[in-house]
Amino acid sequence: MKTAAKRPRQTERANPAAEPRRGRPKDPEKRTAILRAATRLFASRGYAGSSMEAIAQAAGVSKLTLYSHFTAKDALFSEAVVQACEEHAPPAYFDPASALPLRERLRRIGLGFIDLVMEPEVISVYRMMAAQARSSDKLGRLFFTAGPQRTIDQFARLLDAAVAAGELDVEDSQAAAGHFFCLLKGVCHLQVLMACRPAPKHAERVAQVENAVTVFLRAYSPRG
Repeated sequence: MKTAAKRPRQTERANPAAEPRRGRPKDPEKRTAILRAATRLFASRGYAGSSMEAIAQAAGVSKLTLYSHFTAKDALFSEAVVQACEEHAPPAYFDPASALPLRERLRRIGLGFIDLVMEPEVISVYRMMAAQARSSDKLGRLFFTAGPQRTIDQFARLLDAAVAAGELDVEDSQAAAGHFFCLLKGVCHLQVLMACRPAPKHAERVAQVENAVTVFLRAYSPRG
């Protein structure tokens, strides 16, 4: 009597429903649109007046898409500040390994910084934070951490590398970074903030940067 041939054993398949699903990759174009829309609204309506729903509508995305990129308005505000900084002074400008002469690197960083702080939207955000500081320091802290402090940290690392290479003599790179950016803004930035004058034209900005770089290098060049 013949026995029935055994069928080859099939490999068990996992239940697709039980497998973890991978989320769709984030769309960088939508992220950029969200950040730009948020920047415009924060500047025109203020932080409190810019709801996540309004930002999604201005960016042309759904609220679900917005929240998939940014889970809270605080995070969106901080990232908008970071993006604005990087558009004017990309991280490559602060690369300690750059082959560009130090003076030229300082010029590039300086002009990018001046262009940033003179942007009408950025001026509006400065004024908004100053107005809100009487009731809460939250917005100012978010802005300072994502913008000025981050820029100072990047610049301080560049200074440390320049000291190691014998190009500069700096004891406190954080303090020296603060000196550089304050030299760049000078009195002009305060005048623009207070609406005492319009933002300077390109030629005036270039001259201000050149002057700040010269003073900075004169103060921190190695002696002897």
